[in-house]
Amino acid sequence: MNVYDCANELAKALKESHEFKKLQEARVVLKKDAQAEELANDFIKLSSEIELAKYQKQEVDKEKEEKLQKLSSLLSLNPTAMEYLHAFMRFQMMMADITKRLMTL
Repeated sequence: MNVYDCANELAKALKESHEFKKLQEARVVLKKDAQAEELANDFIKLSSEIELAKYQKQEVDKEKEEKLQKLSSLLSLNPTAMEYLHAFMRFQMMMADITKRLMTL
């Protein structure tokens, strides 16, 4: 089987996955609530920055960690943002699993 055919099949399977569908549904709902969207986007951006710094063995700015804690508290009060983040994280875990499999070649 051609590698590109497999890649196309994988893309199709990802689009049909439960995780992707839930993420898409949550994104539609999130787009209707500007405050929830801003909270979720800020949380994802800041947590990504912190994870990257840790991965690069850099010292994580305490101010950023405190801001992430505050965002986390605010998110827990916003069901729309939380639902999106849960769907986002489940999709990300699935993608990480796929990446691990590809890296073990």
